[in-house]
Amino acid sequence: MKTPYQTVWTPPAQMRDHNGVLLHPDTFFFASPPPEIGAVISASGVGITEELNRSRRTPILQTLLEFVLTMFSSWILLLSSIFYLFLFAILSLVVIAFGVIVGIALNAFGVGSIWAWLGGGLATVLFAWMYITMFRPPRSECSFVGALGIAHYWQTRKGIKGEVLRFSETTGLRKRMTRIYRNGLYHRTSFEYSWNNQPFLSDQPTMKQRFSISGAAPDLLVNDAYLFAQAAERVWTAIRLQRAQSEFAQVGVARFSTAKDIDLEVGSGFINVVFRNREPGRIEAQELELTTGNGDLAIRRKTYGQSSGRFNPLAFVNVVFRADEIEDLDVFLRLVNTIVLQKS
Repeated sequence: MKTPYQTVWTPPAQMRDHNGVLLHPDTFFFASPPPEIGAVISASGVGITEELNRSRRTPILQTLLEFVLTMFSSWILLLSSIFYLFLFAILSLVVIAFGVIVGIALNAFGVGSIWAWLGGGLATVLFAWMYITMFRPPRSECSFVGALGIAHYWQTRKGIKGEVLRFSETTGLRKRMTRIYRNGLYHRTSFEYSWNNQPFLSDQPTMKQRFSISGAAPDLLVNDAYLFAQAAERVWTAIRLQRAQSEFAQVGVARFSTAKDIDLEVGSGFINVVFRNREPGRIEAQELELTTGNGDLAIRRKTYGQSSGRFNPLAFVNVVFRADEIEDLDVFLRLVNTIVLQKS
């Protein structure tokens, strides 16, 4: 029998979530993966049953109605219905009392009884809207990671919205991680994974916005958005690494863009630091000094405290980037080890 909120997409039996765990057989997907992302590698739904997911993505009043209509279907729903009825009653009394207090206060200031009670009624409506909005659970979402791209969908009052990223429509990923402390104690970690809008084999960006996955949580290992970003990054890194290796085989270097007016080229036994306003600075492997710390990456030419001949300021190379300023930093560091430093 069909339900008003039946499953839109049924995942294959061995489909896994973004953490690599087999999906629960009742996981609900209200949107299907688009064909342009290729074969689906991992997916994340919005819950373990259709009924619970329907209640999670509706306002509190509609949730209450649905629970009342199905309250005798199970003990869990019965107890949940009692709780929501009690909560609704308490909040209704609070809202009415708030409006009465506002009306009395306005009347005490000589506004007039009619305008005072109109003000109290308006305050009641605004307060009711506030708590209905406040107690609405987070929006329902589902996401897909495919061999050729990623997709993200979410429920709104106007229907389903979403965004799709084809990996052919981007050339780089930047990610930012920030640990947040309060009063010296760890509070949470915020993150943002952002793919650019510059298609592969093109120098011109498109009109589309960047595709970003962001969020914050005390423990990222249980955060759905972070797990989605990690799964997307794993597939993207394999594609980006293959592109870099192909570029190296064709032109002798693999190029990486940065947020500054500087590009980086990785070659066999060297790194080129390409400036916009002067000649590139080449650093051979034996004189390369690459250090990381405090979220920064520094690329320098070693001097060992010595100088030979006349000092040439144009040969001096010392650039420092924030980790989030270099696109595909992990791929860049891997190629530095395998191509520049020629480590196994």
